[in-house]
Amino acid sequence: MCTQKPKKGSILIEFTFSIPVCITLLFFISDHYRFYELQNKIKTSTYFAASIIQQIKNTKTNKQLSKKDFADIAYASSLNFFHTNTIFKPWPFGIYYALICAWVKRVNSNSYQYQKCYGTTSTSGASPDGMNQGCTNVETKTSSQIQAINPDLICDKDGEERLVVECCYRKASGFNKKKLGFFLIEPKLQKDTIDNINNFFRYQLVITPKPGLFPGTN
Repeated sequence: MCTQKPKKGSILIEFTFSIPVCITLLFFISDHYRFYELQNKIKTSTYFAASIIQQIKNTKTNKQLSKKDFADIAYASSLNFFHTNTIFKPWPFGIYYALICAWVKRVNSNSYQYQKCYGTTSTSGASPDGMNQGCTNVETKTSSQIQAINPDLICDKDGEERLVVECCYRKASGFNKKKLGFFLIEPKLQKDTIDNINNFFRYQLVITPKPGLFPGTN
């Protein structure tokens, strides 16, 4: 009996020390699953938004997109993660959603028409009508400026159009990583190349828009 006591004691000590290690490992696995889940959701949102952009005016005589269209597209494409009004203020997940599109049309090899259109839930509006939305004035940029946004925006011939669609999650007031389901990992901020604003998760997709969709209107 005496010879068994040290073994029982050592096993108990080992078990005691293993508990926090196991818990930490479980949190680590949970965080990584959550990270890749959110990464996949923002990628899915981007593809969904691009599809809506191409299809939303199919039955309309006037094909030109408006700022209201971008608010509606942003709202619809966000719903694979957000539910009901969690996308709006007070942002219970600590993040808000943004859709940003950069349209270009090649004038010549070193001159492009450029416009940014967007829809975000950074304001206090509780519906697509109250979202932050807009289309900037069309301006002229050089090919190097366009390439800095996304190299795939560089067109092959004059008159060609391309569009980069970007969806992302951005930090809202009262952000806490635990609201997103993270215990250990702190999601890193990434600057987008259109707005130059920090995002937690972002994904860009370059497409050739259907004729007549752009430039967007206010």
